Amino acid sequence: MLGVVAVLTVVALALGAWLVLGRDGGPSSSQVAAATPEGSLTFSIPQGWRTLPCESDEGDCVRVTSPGMAAEEAATVSFLPPNPIEGTPVDLLANPDVTVPGAVRVTVDGLPAARIDPTSDGQDTTLVAGRARVEAGHLFMVVCPVGADAGRSRTVCEQVLRTLRVTR
Repeated sequence: MLGVVAVLTVVALALGAWLVLGRDGGPSSSQVAAATPEGSLTFSIPQGWRTLPCESDEGDCVRVTSPGMAAEEAATVSFLPPNPIEGTPVDLLANPDVTVPGAVRVTVDGLPAARIDPTSDGQDTTLVAGRARVEAGHLFMVVCPVGADAGRSRTVCEQVLRTLRVTR
């Protein structure tokens, strides 16, 4: 009898966690799905936050702001094609075999990436970059300027990074 009670307790706890944490790992009811225009990168944002188009041709790109945040303080979420002729400085950052001063190796959606946070005066941007899942040479990148409200900027950045999914 005790074994049946223990099994039922475990099942009830698992069901409760499933209901609380979300059935499919998708956005909770207070969050909405967001993505780059081509869907290369997806993430969840709280209701009321905005996505904005990128101002220039930056690949598959979208910007994210929270309420009251200036557009120029928006986080930029990008999926970038390779530059086979010149490469880019971000290529070095995304390469796990290269040590970049100030960079910390992190994992984003199961993929290796590097993160640089503002650590001193003059640095005002968090940058996270890594290699795409499937498309050779492509990069994903999240750039978060630390604006007038540094706490709000960090909140937007962490929300995007915590929920970011690289679909290609």
